[in-house]
Amino acid sequence: MRLNAFTFVGYFFCRGKRMGKRWWTNDWLLQLAVAVGYGLLYLAIHPLSTAYWPVHVGVRLACLLLMPYRFWPALYVGEILPNIYEILPCTEQGTIWMVLRSIPPFTITMPIVWWCRERMPPLPRSTQRLVDIKALLVCVLLVSLGNMVYSSAASATSLAIPGPMAVLPWTIAFFLGPYLAILSIIPWALLAWLNYERGHLREQAKKALISPLVLETVVLLFPAVVLLAWLDKVGSDQIKQIATIAMFLPMAWLTLKHGWRAVALSAPLVIACISLPLPIADTTISENVYATQFFLSIAVTSLFVLGARISVQLVEEEQERVTARNVQRIARQNLQMGEQRMRQASQALEYLAGTLHLTNGRLLEQMRRIVPNIESHAFYKQALATQTQVYRLAESMHPIAWRERGLPAALNETIARALDEAGIAYRCQISGRGFTRLAPSVLTATYRAACEVVVYVTSRLSCTGVNLTLRGGETRGKRWVALRVEGVLEETGIASAVYHSEERKRLATKLGASILDVPEIRDHVRIFDGELHTRMPKDRLSITVLLHDAMQEERSVTSAPMRLWVN
Repeated sequence: MRLNAFTFVGYFFCRGKRMGKRWWTNDWLLQLAVAVGYGLLYLAIHPLSTAYWPVHVGVRLACLLLMPYRFWPALYVGEILPNIYEILPCTEQGTIWMVLRSIPPFTITMPIVWWCRERMPPLPRSTQRLVDIKALLVCVLLVSLGNMVYSSAASATSLAIPGPMAVLPWTIAFFLGPYLAILSIIPWALLAWLNYERGHLREQAKKALISPLVLETVVLLFPAVVLLAWLDKVGSDQIKQIATIAMFLPMAWLTLKHGWRAVALSAPLVIACISLPLPIADTTISENVYATQFFLSIAVTSLFVLGARISVQLVEEEQERVTARNVQRIARQNLQMGEQRMRQASQALEYLAGTLHLTNGRLLEQMRRIVPNIESHAFYKQALATQTQVYRLAESMHPIAWRERGLPAALNETIARALDEAGIAYRCQISGRGFTRLAPSVLTATYRAACEVVVYVTSRLSCTGVNLTLRGGETRGKRWVALRVEGVLEETGIASAVYHSEERKRLATKLGASILDVPEIRDHVRIFDGELHTRMPKDRLSITVLLHDAMQEERSVTSAPMRLWVN
């Protein structure tokens, strides 16, 4: 099929018919609003555009990338009048130049952007807002080449340039100028597009203004760039070169810290500070000008690509953190569910022990009636021993004191009774507040960690006493609980430990401990973002555990999602 200009324009008008269910009047009003709005925007930025920094080229590409095809004809119409208004004062350039320049630059840019959007889209169509940085840079390069051809063809016919035109310097300038202008506008447009949420504009603006990137840019980068730009203007040639290079140092630092968003936010400031003061000549262009432009293009592009890679790494690290958080959350849930099952089993065993007591009592009563001379004392002792064993099993699974009176009661009663039976002195000190507001899983982990640490400390024969300290508090809105178990080691207590060796062996069973070692206890503590430290001062073995409240855990919101990927 043979394509020409009319087929190309007709394609977009046909694509523009797919407007959804709208009245034709609203459709035309919307098209008119786009045309008028773009024309006014073109006129507004015209005073800011220079030959070395044509800002309207970047605005043109941003509109073509972000707006649907159905608005392209309106954009084309909206550029006709401002373009004519721009070239009318330049009658000295000649008739041929004015005819060529009267053709809107959209004529060159639209086919290039259409091909890029169809064949290698910089903004892939998906449910998530993504940017293909490789395709975007290719699109920027092709559009800059198209503008170079457009401007070079018009300048070749200009009567204001006496004699033969220096082709190479002007061609380079016609390429680097639009390229820098696009790199100045496109990143900001993409930032706005990526972060825009309908109905949340005020919240998004407030969030952006207080973000670390914006604050660091305003406090650090902006003053440094302004100072270096002033040195670039008033200094000698050597100072100007140093100042130009130094402008990219704070930008590179922000890029390493925040990724491509730092380049997108700071690159326009640096490009504007360097490009606006460049001397503009009518017929000649100095080598320093396009050398500066070339350095700017290479530096900004390199930082942009580097920032994209860093952003990808930040995304991967964020995903790893989210995955780790999810694993911790599931582990906490499983721990709490297991503890709930043990509590239910403990209650069932207590009920079973009571039932056995009643059943055995009735059975012995019936036996006395049938056989009056039977020795019931031995049977009663066996029944009582069975009942006691069942109660102890229920107590080891989930202490009654913990279930009825909370964690402090379990530490003061259950652990104290088990250690007393093993001949070990025990002292418990509880301070702080907020234990009732802690998550149940944190309380569960605290008690189980206390039992495991007590069993670990008392596994040494020289341990004659245990000092347990529990403290709760809140720091920066996040609640925590600290547990310290200190074992008193005395060689003179080994004889007592040997005497109570059987009770010491049953200590883990009484407390429901799994006899974990220090690395295993540390892994258990880390489920709650905790830490475990071991100290061995003279005649002491001290283990400290710190747990954080899972209910106060906040989702990571260190930065906005870096929805940027690189092929």
